Amino acid sequence: MRLVSFVLLAALFFSCSAGQNTDQNENLNLQDIADQWAMIDLLFNGMLLEASSENKFTALADKELLLGASDVFCVSMQKFQKSDLYRAYRAIPFSPQTGRSLYNYHPKDIEEVVIISELSVIFRDFTASGEMEKAKAVSAEISNCMIRLLIIDSEVQRYIGSSYFNLLIAFVFFTAVIVLLIMFMHKSLTNTIKRETESTVFSHAYMLAQDEERARISRELHDTVIQDMRCVLLEPEKTELKMTELMKKTRDICNALIPPDFRFSELPDALRQLCMDFGEKTGIDCRAEIDTHIKLEFLTMEKRLQVYRIVQEALTNIEKHALAKEAIITMRQSNDIIYIGIGDDGKGFNFPLDDNGRIISSPDKSHIGIISMKERAAILGGQLKIVSEIGEGTLVCLEIPAG
Repeated sequence: MRLVSFVLLAALFFSCSAGQNTDQNENLNLQDIADQWAMIDLLFNGMLLEASSENKFTALADKELLLGASDVFCVSMQKFQKSDLYRAYRAIPFSPQTGRSLYNYHPKDIEEVVIISELSVIFRDFTASGEMEKAKAVSAEISNCMIRLLIIDSEVQRYIGSSYFNLLIAFVFFTAVIVLLIMFMHKSLTNTIKRETESTVFSHAYMLAQDEERARISRELHDTVIQDMRCVLLEPEKTELKMTELMKKTRDICNALIPPDFRFSELPDALRQLCMDFGEKTGIDCRAEIDTHIKLEFLTMEKRLQVYRIVQEALTNIEKHALAKEAIITMRQSNDIIYIGIGDDGKGFNFPLDDNGRIISSPDKSHIGIISMKERAAILGGQLKIVSEIGEGTLVCLEIPAG
């Protein structure tokens, strides 16, 4: 606030010193007053020389000219002391070089201006009465005060320039801060809108996935359980065999829907069982390579279920789309990261990914399963990456921070 106040005062100073008026005396600044006194001092010294000669007429003419100039100077000093410019000088704190403190400064009259104003009247009176020696001493004192006043003026100009520069730096700094703040708010708003859009898309995709899962279960029940029950009714002699198959198919459907109870089984064991069941169900050679030294205590039962569902969804995609002969589930730990990979040697596919291999959200119904895996990975605080090429198979990699 002090800097701003100083600069406003400096602006007042410049506006006063730069103003234009038909009456030149209304716009006097210190340099104008110094020029007036220089002319008076020159006339006074010239009059002293003429007075020592015998040319009385010339000396008298010089005296009249000097008295007229002195009158003008006295009036100029009076007008200067009443001007806005002088009020600005009184309000601006000067540097210590002029004997004035920059701090705790209270406006007051400038001593040199007061002295010059008083001595200018005394100088005129001594000159008019012919007391040249006294006038000479007063003239010397006015000249000394004028020099000090010009030094003050120089210090004021330097101080004002520094204040303007500091204000410019402060303005640039605050402008940069405001721009950065606006950019940050814009980015935050953009991210919020993006998250809301993704949330809406995922909610829509999730509802579609639920409908699709219901339709799948309905088809599977219709094509397996209900058909087998019809066969039992039509072929009573095969009831025992058909009922055995019927129970197995029903159990498979239930096992796919009901997650393992992690209170009694560990995640690696559940994944091995999932791999085994997948191989028996699909005929695809599925292997599980899980590091026995992995520490998963940090995973809650809910998070273990999320990992299980991601692996289950990846295997389901292999069954539906990959046309693979082999699949492999790997789990290992490196430093503070748990890596879980699900790979196959199937036909592969193209999927929209960013530069880091992360999946770009898409409302496409065929991608719902992958988007669901991505959202589950986000719940785990991890990342889901997919590497796939046509004819080269697919690798789904889940990375979870351990801790």
